[in-house]
Order: sequence, then C-alpha cells, then structure tokens
Amino acid sequence: MNDEERAKHIKTVIEQKLNELSEYCDSVQILASWNGMDEPDNTHSSFRGFGNWYARVGMVNRFAEEENAKIQNQVWDESDDCSE
Repeated sequence: MNDEERAKHIKTVIEQKLNELSEYCDSVQILASWNGMDEPDNTHSSFRGFGNWYARVGMVNRFAEEENAKIQNQVWDESDDCSE
C-alpha cells in the first residue's frame, strides 16, 4: 500500500467511525497522524469532525492544555533537586 492509498483508507475509516459516533455524540473531533510508507520521514495527518464547531475546538484546546500541564509537571519533577 503506497502513501496515497493508505491516506485514502485511513480517511475512509475515520468517516466510518464518525458515522458510528454520530448516533451517540453531539460533537466529535478526530485527529490522526501516520508516517509515510514510501517516505517514512514524512508525517501525514487528517482532522475530521462533526457537530458544534466551538465544542470541538474547546475539546482540542482542553486536551492540549491538559497534556501541556502533564509535561510541565513532569519536567518540574525531574528538575526539582531541592527535595532534601
């Protein structure tokens, strides 16, 4: 499977999952990334969703903020040499 075929397949699967989730959810945002098969250094991505745009953006922002906080806490814990 080349990069173009793989991207098409992944986007098809994402659309299927969005359709499935539409029965249960008001808003969904899917973010996906994958390395290229033809050129492994290339990263491809797809961002698809449905529902209230503000809810979707809010979910993405909250995810990013929580992950940033985890990283900041981890860096702080690793650099804290004043534990004595």
